[in-house]
Amino acid sequence: MRLLLTLALVAATPLVAQSATPRLAGRVPAAALPAIDSLIAMAVAESLPSEPLVQKALEGSAKGVPANRLVNGVRRGLLQLREARAIVTHVLPDQPIPDGHVAAVAAALARGLSPAIVERLLAVTPDESPGPVLHAAADLIAHHFDPDSATALLVEAHEKGLHGVRLLDVAVAATHDLQRGGGRTPAEALAHVRAMLPNVPEGPVTHRGTRGS
Repeated sequence: MRLLLTLALVAATPLVAQSATPRLAGRVPAAALPAIDSLIAMAVAESLPSEPLVQKALEGSAKGVPANRLVNGVRRGLLQLREARAIVTHVLPDQPIPDGHVAAVAAALARGLSPAIVERLLAVTPDESPGPVLHAAADLIAHHFDPDSATALLVEAHEKGLHGVRLLDVAVAATHDLQRGGGRTPAEALAHVRAMLPNVPEGPVTHRGTRGS
């Protein structure tokens, strides 16, 4: 989860230098460093946000991921960034593409959101950071809510005036409702939260600064 939040908060982060070796040396396995540095250099050359790849390498190394798996993970991250930029370009044509949008979409793809759902949510929030709504959707799907129904709830919540972290509150409300006793089904939990819109409870103030950009 920490990696996901890191990726979503890089909207204002510039591209890293051509070589990431100074930041990674001594912090990732030496055997993985040349390949990872090369992948990061590719991202820079393609004008992709490379900070997510740096963070992926650092976090994987901190978890003791072997060198070959670490390189493969960074390579997957690069592919997801490419796919993310293609998605953002498709949904928001003829507009400058913020690095933060690409990073947030890549993080969502890494969590298993389908491109179709990502595109629908991007289209709903074209002038906002997509991080919160994509996190909210990924959280709901991770708790086994139907992807299309969860997405529809978030779209309706946005239409009723909930934006940014308030969309994360919608996901939290549905999850709490599902986990509450009484045997409520995911569909019933979503319906209950939909009936509350836009008056879903706000999350704790102490968490609001770390729940998406």
